[in-house]
Amino acid sequence: MEKKPYYEMFSDAGERACQSLVDKITKKIMSQRRVTGVEVQDLIKQGMKKISLKHGEIFDTEPRGHIAHQISKALRAAGYGFYFDYFMQLTEGLFE
Repeated sequence: MEKKPYYEMFSDAGERACQSLVDKITKKIMSQRRVTGVEVQDLIKQGMKKISLKHGEIFDTEPRGHIAHQISKALRAAGYGFYFDYFMQLTEGLFE
């Protein structure tokens, strides 16, 4: 059984919100329609802003970094030439 990512949120509800955001963006990344780095970045920002209404810790370093890591793994799997670093900065190249 694959272990679920841990986002270091303060509650289970916060963890689920982060996973839901990652799942939603991953689905777009894996779709037939290619997305740009700016589109993905906007989806992340919008999703984090929405989550922050109930879970302000979403903007802490750890959750932000874990979200970036999970999104970057999906981008690599889909063959994109960009990723997001731990500070959520759009970066050209391949995620390692």
